[in-house]
Formats: sequence, C-alpha cells, structure tokens
Amino acid sequence: MTRLVLLLAISALTAFGGMEAHAQLQLPGATAPTPRGGVAPSSAPSHRGGGVSSANRGPAGPPPRRGEETLPGRTLRFLGQQGSMVITRGGTPAQPVFTIAATGVGRRGNDIRSMCTPDLNAGQVVTLTPLGRPEGLSRFEASFPGCTMVIDLLSDAAIVSAPGGACRFSDDCQVDPTGLWGPVDREMPPEAEVERARGAADRRLNAARRTLQQRLRTTPEGRTFLSEQAGFGANRERVCRNYGTTDAGLGYCALKYTEARAAALEARVAATPETQTSRRHRN
Repeated sequence: MTRLVLLLAISALTAFGGMEAHAQLQLPGATAPTPRGGVAPSSAPSHRGGGVSSANRGPAGPPPRRGEETLPGRTLRFLGQQGSMVITRGGTPAQPVFTIAATGVGRRGNDIRSMCTPDLNAGQVVTLTPLGRPEGLSRFEASFPGCTMVIDLLSDAAIVSAPGGACRFSDDCQVDPTGLWGPVDREMPPEAEVERARGAADRRLNAARRTLQQRLRTTPEGRTFLSEQAGFGANRERVCRNYGTTDAGLGYCALKYTEARAAALEARVAATPETQTSRRHRN
C-alpha cells in the first residue's frame, strides 16, 4: 500500500513539472489558455479591410522623414505608371537649392487615343520655388513654360496640383499633372510594410482630428471641418483607384494620402489655439 501511494505521488509531481515546462517553453505570440479553458485574444493586427486591430493600437509615432531629404534622385511616375519627375538637391546644407526635370503624359485635343509625352522645358531642369509648409509638408512651385505645378513632398512620393488647370503646349498637347507621382509597382514597399505605415498614419490622423474637433466644436469652422473629414475617405479612394497596375497600388496610394492628411491636420492643430471651452470639456 505504501509503495502504491509513493508511485502516485511521483506521477503527480512529474505531471506538474511537465505543465511548468510547457508554460516556460511557450513561444512569444502564441495564444495562452484562459482560466475558463478558452483562448486569449491575439494581439496580432487584423488584415480585414487593411485596418489595424484595437489590440495593436499604440502611440502615433514620429512622422515620416521629410521629402526634401529622401526624394532627390528618385524617379517618380504619374499614378505610378507614366511620365517622369526627378528632383535634384544642390546648394549647401544651410541653403539647399532644388531643381526638377519632368516629362508629362497627356493627349491632343479630345482624342484619348492620341497620347503625347512632352518634356517639360525641353528636358531642362527648372529651379523649384519653396512655398514653406502650409499644410505640414514641404511645398514647392515649378514654373515650366505652359505649365505651373505645386508639389507637396512626401517621403517617397509627391502630390501635385496645377493651379492654372491643365498644362498646354504648342503641339496642342494637354497635360493634367494633378495627382500622386510615385514609384511603379515593383518599387513599392511590401504590403506588410505599407499596412504598418498605414496604421501609424491613421493614428496620427485620428489624434489630430479629435483635437481639432474639440477645439472647433463651438466655432463656425467646426461643421465645415466635420463635413470635410467625412468626405476624406471617399475622395481618397477616388483619386487612388487608378494608381499602379496591381491591387497593391490602391493601398500604397491610400497610405500616401493618409500621411498627407495627417500632416495637414497636425499643422492645423499647431495653428489653432485651444479655447476655454475645449479646456473645460477636456478636464
């Protein structure tokens, strides 16, 4: 009888030691059993809809590096497909001078089949005029013969607008450079990297949006801001649907516009004073 009790005790101790060893060998990221025998929620990001799960939310983190530091020398394509834009940095570190050479993509008249690809300024570089950072990103103006472009620099792409409308050239070629100029498909970052960056950009955007909503809630601009922000997602999808030639292009383009929007809202937060009402509501 004593021998049987001793064997049972040894078996119990062996089983308990095995459980401890199993707990110690559990790999990082593996799911652990809950007290009720269920599975604890995973902290891995959700890939559904390209979003980030609430369990993976963290600090917004620093904004990406400035485009004037990272863009010079890169070849950017209109919608990641056609044309070319190359920005070059010269001068001194204290007083840099930026130039640009670009090839546009357009059409002659109303015939969409009659494509034209003019070298802006006959292929010669044009000096960029700095316009500061009115919406958080470094902004420059490029004045080509027959074409003026305003360029906001991101870390690896540029958002271009044409204040005077489509550019017109002597051979009846019309070029509308408005949109995102960036890398072609094979040069885009991996989708996992784009997703992580998108999560950080979304957190920056939402933090600035909440602050602005609070500060503008009792001002005439408050309703306009809410309407503007509500339409951002749809506008982003509209301008990005033709970026690149694969499904990855939409995600990359959406990231760039989200980063630009986050920078614009952060700049607006810095320029918008905190009111007594917002301080009371926050407290």
